Amino acid sequence: MTARWRRGDWATWGGMVLALLVCACASRHVAAESSGGAALRVGTSGDYAPFSTRDADGRPSGFDVAVAERLARDLGRPLSIVSFQWPELVAQLRAAAFDVAMSGVTVRADRAVVLRFTRPYAVAGAVVVVRAADATRFRRVADMNQPGVRVAVNAGGHLERVARQHFPRATVRPQRDNLALPTALTDGTADAVVSDVFEARTWAGELLILGPFTRDRKAYAVGPDAVELRRTIDAWLAAREADGWLNEQRRRWLGAGAVWTPQDAAIEALVAAIDLRLQLMPLVAAVKRRAGLPVEDPAQEARVLERTRTAASTLGMDADGVVAFFGLQIEVAKAVEHATEAASGAATVGDEPSLETVRAAVAAVSDQLIDELARSAAWLGEPAARRRLEQALQTGLQAPAALPFVGRMAEAIHRVKPSAEQGPVR
Repeated sequence: MTARWRRGDWATWGGMVLALLVCACASRHVAAESSGGAALRVGTSGDYAPFSTRDADGRPSGFDVAVAERLARDLGRPLSIVSFQWPELVAQLRAAAFDVAMSGVTVRADRAVVLRFTRPYAVAGAVVVVRAADATRFRRVADMNQPGVRVAVNAGGHLERVARQHFPRATVRPQRDNLALPTALTDGTADAVVSDVFEARTWAGELLILGPFTRDRKAYAVGPDAVELRRTIDAWLAAREADGWLNEQRRRWLGAGAVWTPQDAAIEALVAAIDLRLQLMPLVAAVKRRAGLPVEDPAQEARVLERTRTAASTLGMDADGVVAFFGLQIEVAKAVEHATEAASGAATVGDEPSLETVRAAVAAVSDQLIDELARSAAWLGEPAARRRLEQALQTGLQAPAALPFVGRMAEAIHRVKPSAEQGPVR
């Protein structure tokens, strides 16, 4: 987030409660995960600075490697680094080649159908990198989108998709060796390279960076059945936000501009879960359309709200407030589905995924959203939270059909609080 909280905005009792809650929650999860002592197998590419690379001696290095080492140590498990190549990321994680992918992975709805993401730990953005000598030829990002322009990009990753979507008239050249991308510029085999704001800053030479022109969340990814591991990592990340350790790593690897307060991180996690849930709705609309089903499904909506009530009560929250918020989420989700139908007759899908698979992905994100609400409930009622939530929703939601609901969503989140048995918010 580019905006920052003023020093006094969160110097409240609620903020101290947040820190205590996340640390206690992390400790419970750590104890549960530590008992076996099996190696924590972390998949990383080793070619994506500053998240995952190798030092001069060939040892793994980078932000995500540092996080993996601390996570494994805190879990009481030895760390095993498993290399992957980007085109095989999803297949290898689904095949359990490793437990968690930690390599600057970008959160996307298509990936969330078959994987599960943790709360985000950074927000990046795609950029175009060109030679400084070409500054007059390429003044804007849009100048890349023309015949004859050769655009190099890492093969199989999120940025290849970005390059193809934004520059359909150019010649996009995927490169399997991500480390060779800067060389493609300097030796003249590419006119431009698509990278992200963090990686591009690590490249040497007389280069010009244009953008960013996307907003991409970085998170860790686990298999679809690794529910407890995902919750463990989320709680651990929240605890490392509270004690400042993650910010130490951000300053070292990502730069001072990537630093978040604990409340920055919590709000980004809330908005990320809301956004990902809504990003899944066009796919829900597509599979419904394929099956000849209507957008409206009162029985499913009732099941979702009942499941929400149970989860909220289990986590010690005022269930009525959480259910009211999810009722609004259902309303927004249907608006996105209807907008998808009206715009394009729903996205096309193949034989997979099934409606059950997509609903399972939505349910997983919903569970994560409830966890984040519970983690933040102690301070969501603060006036500053209401203002910041609306700003973050306005910036962080990708579905245009959701934007008219931003004010109502911020107010609904603002009203979420612990149950009466947990004591007053202040």
